[in-house]
Amino acid sequence: MNEPTNDLLRLENQFNFLLRFANDIILLMDADGNILEANDVAVNTYGWPLEQLLTLNIRELRDPATLDEMQKQLKLTAETGALFETRHKRRDGTIFPVEVSSRLFEHEGNTYRQSIVRDITERHKMQSKLARDAIRFEGLLKLNEVATQLPEKEFMQFGLEWVERLTGSKIAFIHFVNDDQESIELVAWSAATREKYCTAAYDDHYPVSQAGIWADCLRQRRPVTFNDYANYPDKHGLPEGHSELKRLISVPVIEGEKVRVILGVGNKDSDYDDEDIEIARLFGNDMWRIIHRLRLESELKLNLEQQRALNKQLEEAQSHLLQSEKMASLGQLAAGVAHELNNPIGFVYSNMGTLESYLNDIFAINAAYEEAELTVGDSCPALDHVVKLKHEKDYDYIKQDIFQLMAQSKDGLSRMRKIVQDLKDFSHVGNEGWKWADLHKGLDSTLNIVWNELKYKCQVNKEYGTLPEIYCIASQINQVFLNLLVNAAQAIETKGIITLRTGIKNEEVWVEITDTGKGIPPEQINRIFDPFFTTKPVGVGTGLGLSLSYGIMQKHQGRIEVTSEVGKGTTMRLHLPVKPKSTPSGNN
Repeated sequence: MNEPTNDLLRLENQFNFLLRFANDIILLMDADGNILEANDVAVNTYGWPLEQLLTLNIRELRDPATLDEMQKQLKLTAETGALFETRHKRRDGTIFPVEVSSRLFEHEGNTYRQSIVRDITERHKMQSKLARDAIRFEGLLKLNEVATQLPEKEFMQFGLEWVERLTGSKIAFIHFVNDDQESIELVAWSAATREKYCTAAYDDHYPVSQAGIWADCLRQRRPVTFNDYANYPDKHGLPEGHSELKRLISVPVIEGEKVRVILGVGNKDSDYDDEDIEIARLFGNDMWRIIHRLRLESELKLNLEQQRALNKQLEEAQSHLLQSEKMASLGQLAAGVAHELNNPIGFVYSNMGTLESYLNDIFAINAAYEEAELTVGDSCPALDHVVKLKHEKDYDYIKQDIFQLMAQSKDGLSRMRKIVQDLKDFSHVGNEGWKWADLHKGLDSTLNIVWNELKYKCQVNKEYGTLPEIYCIASQINQVFLNLLVNAAQAIETKGIITLRTGIKNEEVWVEITDTGKGIPPEQINRIFDPFFTTKPVGVGTGLGLSLSYGIMQKHQGRIEVTSEVGKGTTMRLHLPVKPKSTPSGNN
């Protein structure tokens, strides 16, 4: 054997070695696709013995569904060679994806086709997994996006629809596990499940002991899979109206020591796998995390709102208490001033009476002297001096004017005594508490107290009806009168009229204070009883008067009605029961 022949044999052996031990399928065919040679990988992949494999045509190794496209692929191969993907069939009929690199070549006048076929099942699985991961990631992002936009139940349905889509399931459901871990609550089906498959009723306390094997994930605290549900032993029953189950995944969501959620999907066309379990687990955990967070946020928000409301109530109560204490102090001060003034006014008034009596006596004696003057002659120097002195001092005017001065002084003292008495009546110090009181008397006393606010610009008209005494804390009702009268006076900018009206209807009396001031804008009517709300300039009002008055009226089981028109004036109408149905203990 010569040297070229040895080289040719060596190359053939090397080729046969590569052919036999290559990682991919290698097929040698004639122009019609009949297989002439195949390597070991082809034998192992297709499942045919080599002798039988070499009797087949390539068409018999193709998925029948791909034969229509085969002619086009062969044409491309004839022209330039081609790389394409298709599907091949094993001896047992299973289909698998392949990537084919095929070309034609000539040898000794014959045309042959060489194809290198690579099984790309794993590639497709990876691509499918990457696609599922991308969709899963998108679903988890969407879940977080819609969390604050949807009510809780709709949010859970949204999440279940994603789990259905990703696992290829037809039904999906969520149960919440109650704190006792012995009962569960069906809270959501996916929309498709509810519409097409299931009519089971929601149940707040479905006992775990009665639940089927779908609740084993709670009992075992781990995911469970049933790919042949119908034939599974001891599966127990399903709630009435529940969809028929063929396959099922059920996963628990565990928080601390307790299972909080059971998420289940079912009736996939093929068996469930670990990837499906992971999807259900991820979405279940994320949904519960979001729901738990939103519930805590909602609870925190509610607590903050309640805290703000309590703080506002406390602030109002403190403001009312300060105002009440202030008014109590003013009342005590007024009572003290009244008491201190009452004593000197009393003895001055008494002394004025005594002085008037003494002056009457003095002028009586003086009249006797004047009669004596008429009987004495003209030659008495002493008498002449007296007559001259009387003329110089304008005795006749003094005698006439001194009694007018006495009358004016007594009138002034009477008015001072009336003011002092009104101060005592207004403050009611020493007489505090629920008692029968005359509203007209209280209204008049209060009017005298605030008269200095009114007298320069207000004309006060009284249109009193006939009122019975009512059971009340008189000093507090007087405080309401004071606030309303001061407000009425301050609403009148130049000159105006304040009208006081009273009346009774059934077992309820009413007091009306009307002014012709500037009125209250409609948008402010609902706020006038709010603490610290005022329309007055800084330094004129605190915004507590009407708020305090509103509280006093509520305490007396009464009410305040307000009507106002801008530019024409305001009417405040108080309604009070003659006797409240009940009276609170204490006087604060």
